[in-house]
Amino acid sequence: MVPNVGSTDRLIRYILAVVFFLIAFFASSGIWSWVFGLLGVVMLVTATLNFCPIWAALKINTRGKAT
Repeated sequence: MVPNVGSTDRLIRYILAVVFFLIAFFASSGIWSWVFGLLGVVMLVTATLNFCPIWAALKINTRGKAT
């Protein structure tokens, strides 16, 4: 698992995670609450691990040089 998420990308993912968690918390208890909660978890995990499987599949690397 080669890190492929750069610092700016990681910051955006953390911000999106907070936004998605807030939307999930304040949304009604329907399916959208679960969808936004799951999106928040995905953004948080990919930002923390510095790895995005979708970026890897598309061969995108926002980290710069591969280490």
